[in-house]
Amino acid sequence: MAIIIASGLSHGWLPDAQRMLFEYMAATEVEAGRASVAAPKQLPASLRGEQVEPGAVYRAPGDLLLAIEGDEAVGCVGLRVLDEATAEVRRLFVRPGHRGGGAATQLMHAAHARASDAGLAKVVLDVMPSREAVIQWYRRLGYVEVAPPARNPYGMVFMERALGATPRRV
Repeated sequence: MAIIIASGLSHGWLPDAQRMLFEYMAATEVEAGRASVAAPKQLPASLRGEQVEPGAVYRAPGDLLLAIEGDEAVGCVGLRVLDEATAEVRRLFVRPGHRGGGAATQLMHAAHARASDAGLAKVVLDVMPSREAVIQWYRRLGYVEVAPPARNPYGMVFMERALGATPRRV
């Protein structure tokens, strides 16, 4: 079945977008060595606000995009505008049973197109260093590692991609 990309902030997809964000956040909490969470109310307050009101974080021209297969959301990616030239890619997630089918690539291409259409010059992201395969995948999409901000308390890997750059084949 074909995957389509839609805004999770419109067309009745908000509950699905909130569910995708929760699944991403819950999985990341465990991966980062923190306690498992079973419900949104158990998320740290900083994450819970984003999960409950994603429209406050992903304001236009940003968005929270969903990968939809049939009538089911199977993945998401957030695009948060940081300034007049830069957007941040956040919360890329595809449900485990749907990985390997191209949903993540479609989500990233849609995020890049949205940022480019908004006149932004680049997209940035950060990723846990333990996600080595993901870092390599981002490189194939045209991202390069950049110096972290002065304060990097979580030891993340920071990457950016100029818009208009031609990504390598994934």
